[in-house]
This record gives sequence, C-alpha cells and structure tokens, in this order.
Amino acid sequence: MPRPSSPPPAQEARRRRSGGRSRWGAAMVATLLASLLGTPLDAAAGAPARADSEPLIVHIDSLSPAALTDNDRPVRITGTVTNQSAEPWTGVNLYAFRSTTPIIDSTSLAASAAIDPEQYVGDRVVEPGSFDTVDLLQPGQTAGFSIRVPREQLGIVEPGAYWIGVHAIGDSSVPRDEFADGRARTFIPFVEDTRETAEAAVVLPVRDQVRHTAAGRVSGVRRWSASLGDGGRLESVLDAGESAAGAPFTWLVDPAVLATVARLAAGNPRRSLAPDPAAVPEDDEGAEDSSDPPEAVVLGPGAPLGPPAPPEQQLTADKEAVAAVAQAWLDRFLALTAGRTVLSLPYGDLDVSAAATHGPDVHTDAVARGSEVMDALGVAHTPALAPPDGIISPDALRAAAPEGTVLLGGTSFAVPPDAPDSMVRVLDHDVVVSSSGAADGGPAPTSADDPLALRQRLLSEAALGLNAGSTAPVVLVLPDDWYPQDPADLFSAFDVPWLEGVTVPEITSRDAVPVDAADLSYTEEDAEEELGVASFSSARALREQAAVMSGVLTSPNLVRQQATDEALATLSVQQRPRAAAAATSARRAANHLEDQLAGIDVVAPSSVTLSSADGTLGATVVNGLDQPVTVMVRAQSDGSLEVADSDVLRLAPGARSRLLLDVAASRLGIHRVRLVVTDQDGTPLGGSASLPVRAAQVSAIIWYILVFGAALLFGTIVVRVVRQVRRRRAEGDAAGATP
Repeated sequence: MPRPSSPPPAQEARRRRSGGRSRWGAAMVATLLASLLGTPLDAAAGAPARADSEPLIVHIDSLSPAALTDNDRPVRITGTVTNQSAEPWTGVNLYAFRSTTPIIDSTSLAASAAIDPEQYVGDRVVEPGSFDTVDLLQPGQTAGFSIRVPREQLGIVEPGAYWIGVHAIGDSSVPRDEFADGRARTFIPFVEDTRETAEAAVVLPVRDQVRHTAAGRVSGVRRWSASLGDGGRLESVLDAGESAAGAPFTWLVDPAVLATVARLAAGNPRRSLAPDPAAVPEDDEGAEDSSDPPEAVVLGPGAPLGPPAPPEQQLTADKEAVAAVAQAWLDRFLALTAGRTVLSLPYGDLDVSAAATHGPDVHTDAVARGSEVMDALGVAHTPALAPPDGIISPDALRAAAPEGTVLLGGTSFAVPPDAPDSMVRVLDHDVVVSSSGAADGGPAPTSADDPLALRQRLLSEAALGLNAGSTAPVVLVLPDDWYPQDPADLFSAFDVPWLEGVTVPEITSRDAVPVDAADLSYTEEDAEEELGVASFSSARALREQAAVMSGVLTSPNLVRQQATDEALATLSVQQRPRAAAAATSARRAANHLEDQLAGIDVVAPSSVTLSSADGTLGATVVNGLDQPVTVMVRAQSDGSLEVADSDVLRLAPGARSRLLLDVAASRLGIHRVRLVVTDQDGTPLGGSASLPVRAAQVSAIIWYILVFGAALLFGTIVVRVVRQVRRRRAEGDAAGATP
C-alpha cells in the first residue's frame, strides 16, 4: 500500500521540535542550495511546480543500489502509483529525476529535506528505456512501476549526497503538461573512496502511551490489542528487530509498556487489595483487638508486574483473545531481546525535565521501578535517559544515574559538538550525541519515517561525515511512534560495504570530549512543553492515598506498587499533549481508593447520656472491604469532654467489632463527639459518626429522696401483706365457729 503524501501529525511535531532551533539556518542554506542548483526555488526548468494538490501518490518501494560508488552499476527504482482523484488517468509516465550538484554537509542536507515538495530539485531522466508507463489508473487504483537508469545518465560525479526520486505525469480531463502530477523524493549518497568505513548505530524504541481507569485497569484495550496484533505498530517494531537479526542495533524500552502487556496477558485485572503472593505472612487471618502492627512490605527485584488476578476469575472471550495476543507479543519480545543490548527508560517514559523541577524523588522512583520490571522479566539492561525529542534540561541531566546511558540529539546543544566518537562529557555525565538530522528522516511528500527514507537519510549523513574525514558514528534514535511497514529496508543500510554497524555500549566505551554546560540549549519554549505542577500534585495525591490503603490492609500487599505504576504513567513525556486528562485520571484513581477506604465505617447510637462525669461510649466498627484490615477509632470533641482512642483493631473481611470507649467530662452539659476511623498513624479513612453526649451529675438530696421513696415503697408492701394475712385468719376463725 502506498504511504500518505504528507507526514503524520506526530512526525510533523517532531520536525518542528528538532528543526525549529535551526530554521533560520535552514532557510539560508536552502537559498544557497537554490543558487547552487542554478534554479530559483519557485521555478522549475523541466520540472515545474504544480499549484494544486497532486492527484497521484507515488511511493518508492526500493532503491538499488542504496549508495553510489565509482562502478557502472545502473540504478533501479521500484514503487507504486495511486490515483487519489475522482477521474481516471491514462498514459501515466514514471520518470526518475536527480540533482547533479552535491550536498556536502549535514546542515545543507537538513535544509534540503525541509524544501517544499513541489520545489524544483533536479532534472528528469527522459531517455528512452529509462522510464515506465501505466496505461490506465482508475480512481483509487494502485499500480506498480519499475525504472532502470544507467549510471552514466545520472550525471553524478562528485562525492556528496544528491536528490533522487520519481515524477508521475499523465492525462486526465486536464491535458498533459510538464507539471508533475505526483512525486516521491529521497537522497542518495556518492562515496568515491570505499576503502574507508563509517560507523552507524540504530536505536529501536519500544514506547507507547499508557493509561489506566480509576479502578486501575489498563485503559484503551482495543488500541493495545490492535497494536500488539498482526500488522499493529508494536508488532511491527518486533518485526523490525527480527529483520535486523544480522545487524547490530540497540533496544530502548519503556518498562511500563512491558508491564502493561503483562497485565493484559493476565486478563487486565483491576487494582487489587489482595495479599502479595510473594510475601504472605504466616498468620493471615483477621482477628479483633490485636495491637500487633503489620509488617512493612519492601518491593524487591522479583516484585510482580501488576495486580494478581483473582483465582476464580473467568475471562470473557474478548479478554481471552486480548490476553493471548499480549502473551504472544511478550514472549516474542523476550526471545528477540535475549543476548541483545537493551537500554531501559525510567518507568513510564518519565518526563525527566519536568520531574527535575516538580518532583526529583519521582525520577529516582521511576528508575528503580523500571529496573524491577526488567529484572522480573529476566531482561539484562542498562538504565538510560533518551527524551523522544532528544532535548533535556540541565537539571534533569544532573539527576541522571551516574552508571546510566544518556542519549541526546544534536539539537540539545547550541552548536552540535565536534566529538570524534559522538561522545561528550557534560555536567559529569557521558552523553551519546545522536543525529537529529537522521531522526528527522526523509523529505516530503513521502512519510519522513518511512524505512527506506530513514535508510537513505542515514546513509547520506554517514557518507557526508566519511567524505569530510569525520570518525563520529551516526547514531539514529528511531521515532518513538515508529510504525514501519517494511522495516527490513532500514537495516539493509548495513549491506553497504563502507558502513559498519555498532551498538550504543560500544560507543559509550570510547573517550568523551568535555563540553561546557553552557553549550546545552534548553529554551523557554522547551520548558513550556513540560508537564506542570498540577500533574505532579495529582500523581502525588494518588500515591499518598495508596500508601494509606496499603498500611490499613493487614496482609502485605501490592497496592502501593500498583498505584505508583499508574501515577508514573500519568507523568510520562508521552502525556504532554494530554496533560490535563492525565492529571484528571490520577485524581479519579485517588478518589476511587478514598471511596474504598470509606467502606471501613463506625456506627454509633444517636445519642448518649452519662449518669456521672465518667462513663463509656459504645460503638461498632464495620469492615466493608473483602480483605482484613488494621484500624483504630479516634474521637474528636471539645476540650471539656475526653474520649479515649480505641485499641488497634484487626477486622476480618466483612467483620464487625463492638468497642467501648472511656469518656470523662470536666463540664456538665451536652457535648458533640465525632468518632473517626483512622489508620494506626491517625490518618482518617473516611468512615465517621457524630453524636451528642450529655454529661449530668445526680445531687445528694436526690439520693435521699430515692432512699426514702424506696423505704416507703417496701414499708407499704409489708403493711399490705400483714393486713392480708390477718384478714384471712379472721375469715378462717369465723368459718370454724359456724355449725
């Protein structure tokens, strides 16, 4: 299938980020290029520009050879042409075109890649036998083409990089003219002396945006299923790794992606309050009135990747299908990374520049959690920092782990450093300088991250360095959202005899050139793109609420770890375009935990009257959770009434516990008391009850009256009994005297 005629929005955003720093320079070089080509940019001798949208989409599928040398081998271009108009096209000729003036440095190459697709960059090759023809293209129809251009017809004789591509010209309701009705362009390098070799390193990222529901499940399951399945984006990344089996490259992995896939493979369970399967205490049964605090849980390298699935869980057919796809992808990833170089990002692909400002501790936690996930999966790895746009703040660089690997783009520096091994030393950290130009990919209208476009840009960057005598390896960090249709095209770059592949660890083992911290370029515009304080506040609130829940649950559990994973995902650099939504997600998760904690409640009578200044207050604590909990009840009242806190209570799931709280009043009258369920540190859990307590003291005269009344009552009873006895005797005597 042909690629789109324009780069996707994400790629355009990347180009703006990396290219905006040198846009003025690119414009100047573009003007220089036009003068070198001998043609103004708004004119085209033999290949004029078309004002309206091009009706034909041209895509280059193969270009062989990928790089020119002194041999006489012809150049062969194959591809497809698609009619995107509403009318048929006939007699569509496909011509190769090329430039004959060399591009001699990376700056000029970057400027060339930014030239408008409709601008003239070179003449067509129109000799008989050097072009192909498609007789008829119906609307929506795609046809293949093959062009073979003899080497001598290219007219390329000087070392450098050159334009090469295809123009489509045909007949429709508009008569045929010299304007191109469709085009595709790329670069091809010419290396004269192939006895010298250049080096290149390719970094293949496994990154994606991770979201969760308020209950802790992975959100966007359909998107994940499509991405992990056949033809999906993440599946195509593995295809790329498999196609590069014979070439050295480096994996760059966000552990959160692996943890998310593992959770989907387990049926995507919700956040679990169940005990940690790896750390179940000896006595796990809930008991009442026990003051023994639960033991703390320390997450180690073997910590689970997500919440344990309930033993009785029955998956639906849809969930089983997703789980199977996720498990298959994870198994394949583990097989492909075995024995390979793997760099691990801070968990969630943390926005490290924002974290340096709003939460330095978050960076440490993200690195630690990332290592836990990679170790749990058995993947040997090295911690790394590699912002998707290649730009990092100085504070974030200072916070990087000393033993970690840092990859920054050339645009991170005011002037790209001249480092013989692409290694610099800045702020006490060794930094690998990647090629921002190579990452920008090929020129429009072809998609910039098309594998063949990336290959030709990589080869051109390496050839220009080689021709200039540079020994610095070209480090290509592929786009974080790379979606290759035929990834083998990219790695075929290493089939070129003068290009040798290396890995990032091979580069980091070399000497680094000292660079002053002032050379780092981090602008106000860069800072404005960071996640803000609201994102970190929401993530912190979620983690704090999870810490309370974790402490309340009697058994060792994974609540804190699960919530940390969710919070870190909301602080990802991938969340920058939707920062507000990510912060809202964290707040909803915190509210969900708060609602669960409120299920541990206290029930008290509507009112209580004390017969003296001292007494007791009865209440009942109810555990509405399905797990044993350890809580206390604390009272809040005015200073004239003191209510003792309860002992530490351990309640079984769904259990109720009766308690009596000692009460002492220093003033008679009515007092308002509020009973609150808390954890052992006194943090309120949400459950509470309010009631009035009346304290009254009975006087001595009242006691006298009560005693006198009791004596009078009992005396009256005695008199009545005596009288009844006498009356019955008198009646008996009278009956005996009668005949």
